[in-house]
Amino acid sequence: MIISKRPLGVTILAILAFIGAIIWVGSVIAFLSGDWILYKTSYSMRIMWIKPIIMAILLLSLAYGFLKGLRWSWFLGVIMLTIGIILHVHGTLTFLGTLSSYPDQLKNSMPYIIAVYIIPFLILVIYGLILFYLTKPHVKTYFGIGQPGDITSIVKGSKRTIVFIVAVLAIIAGICIWGFTPSGDINIISVSQTPENPLPGDAITVIAEISGGSPFLGTSASLHYSGRMEGAVTSIDDNKYSFTFPHPFEDGTEKWYVISAGDKISEVYILQVGHVERSNITSLAITDVIQTPEKPTTSTSSVEISAKVKSNVTISKVTLESMRFYEDGGGSGSGPMRSDGNGTYEKLISTQDYESGTRVFYRITAKDESGNTAVTPVYMFTL
Repeated sequence: MIISKRPLGVTILAILAFIGAIIWVGSVIAFLSGDWILYKTSYSMRIMWIKPIIMAILLLSLAYGFLKGLRWSWFLGVIMLTIGIILHVHGTLTFLGTLSSYPDQLKNSMPYIIAVYIIPFLILVIYGLILFYLTKPHVKTYFGIGQPGDITSIVKGSKRTIVFIVAVLAIIAGICIWGFTPSGDINIISVSQTPENPLPGDAITVIAEISGGSPFLGTSASLHYSGRMEGAVTSIDDNKYSFTFPHPFEDGTEKWYVISAGDKISEVYILQVGHVERSNITSLAITDVIQTPEKPTTSTSSVEISAKVKSNVTISKVTLESMRFYEDGGGSGSGPMRSDGNGTYEKLISTQDYESGTRVFYRITAKDESGNTAVTPVYMFTL
């Protein structure tokens, strides 16, 4: 006997599936409309929106099938839940592995226990309850499913629908991979700055001409300066990108910046605002910059940077600014260097979590009590 009336639980699941599809679509819109996408250097970031598109299509199909009581939608729901449980367990175990080095004091805190143990367990229970509910006799009858061994008949009866859905998903995935994967080598052709000699308060724009990239979005590009990553990024045309600093700089400001595009990093450029003076009255100087080890590898936990700093007056501050670029993005840091009391200043750059191919740029800045400033060239090493 076929029960035509839709169970309340199926209706709720259909509504939740529809809401989930809207959320996934919203994430795609936010991803494509936001400037932050252009700050990524990894090629994998260019196709990361394929998952939301596929999930939205699957959830919309699921919602429609649940509302109509279509047999293939029951089959699709069971498969999605089973895969979801497997991925959830795998992701939870992987996440727990990354937290193994956290201090015991944090592990014993209630927020940690809730976030790491209770919430993942509740999600797993919800998945299991939904899967159990779909196997209830009255639910299966609503979808026109007979005995538990009727899955074979479901596949045969819905073969055309299943093939159509798989074909549509394959086509969408193919278009996404083609449209968002760089089609050729990315090259930073030129970089120009407007105005060339900025004054205090001027809006400063950097324009980079970059070739290559994907058919849909061109290339991912970003501006990194003096230990920060900032700049409103816009695409001017097919191969030009504009980076506008969001805040004006004061007189005497000096910054160093690079342009990253895909897996390429430009040479270092110097930005000077107004009158930048290097007074030599106090003989402030930075010498003997030493990097240890000279050629770090992925097994190197940290790289020590040391330098001699001398001045005829008291040295007030010595700072190390760094930027790093790796496959999944980039980062930066800035902090004071420690004095050994004999004119040598030292600071460690942690590299224990860096992957092979990571490039690190750094520069040392020193100031004394007379207001003088000394800077080194920008150095770089690759793991």
